[in-house]
Amino acid sequence: MDFTPDELIEKFSYDSKFLDAWLHLALECGIFEIANVSKRTLKTAPHVYTLLIDRKNMFYVGDTIGFFYYLAPLQNYVFDFFKTGYVDVSSEIPEEVIIDGHRSSARMGELVERLFSSNYKDFSKFLKKQGSILAVGCGYGFNIEKWAIKYKRAQFVGIDIDSKAVTFAKYLMKQHNWDERIEVYDIPINEYAKKTDDKFDLILLNQVLHEMNHDEDYRRGVFKDLYSLLKEDGILLVGETMIPDIFDPKKERQLFDIMHKFFEAGFARFYDKKSFEDFVGSTPFTKAEFIKKGGEYFWAVKK
Repeated sequence: MDFTPDELIEKFSYDSKFLDAWLHLALECGIFEIANVSKRTLKTAPHVYTLLIDRKNMFYVGDTIGFFYYLAPLQNYVFDFFKTGYVDVSSEIPEEVIIDGHRSSARMGELVERLFSSNYKDFSKFLKKQGSILAVGCGYGFNIEKWAIKYKRAQFVGIDIDSKAVTFAKYLMKQHNWDERIEVYDIPINEYAKKTDDKFDLILLNQVLHEMNHDEDYRRGVFKDLYSLLKEDGILLVGETMIPDIFDPKKERQLFDIMHKFFEAGFARFYDKKSFEDFVGSTPFTKAEFIKKGGEYFWAVKK
């Protein structure tokens, strides 16, 4: 994107001296480049556009960086967490910040999809032609959006118990004109399982399990409902952070996984690989395959 300093001054009422100094520094740091010296025009450097602006690019990290920026003012609450264990600050976080946080976390869903499609190529091809996909805990709809862009002929259903999130997800689907192939409902999984006769080829449980009620019987009940909603040859894709015990021998660095544990310590309950396998073994499902490449991984759970 090309622009001139005068255009920024006119649009945002910036002080010319400070703007000139800031642009000079940004130019020196490689954030901008000179587009046309004679016209005193600048442009965003290609790598900056790729990393921070172009949401469609596979290397885009703008939402993730932006979310950490949003968290900075909440640092005082972090200290209170250590003292009291009380973590409900949802009333302190503006809605737009929550939305951006969900948009950022959808990046994890996108990475999981790439790993899924590379390991289940035939299954992925089938989904592209006529598949049916259920997203449980769909939130604000950004993860469905990532999958729906790739699987253009698949039918989707998203369910969540957060009415605000569901309202936004419906709005997001409408913006894409996806009303005919994507439905989103404000309903718990057990109620949805009772009211529908539909069975799905793929069920997405992406970064949802650790936020559920900690009671194992409750979680087993959820998996029983998921079992009933899945076709016989279908796949339950569980995208879930696996966190080892603090004193387990360290096999690899897991910075982002441990950060996930830290940010959600007050209300989340995570599994490691062994405890998740044990959990699945206590449900109607019989197979749980751990698929991993580099820092990305997911569980393919089958009947």
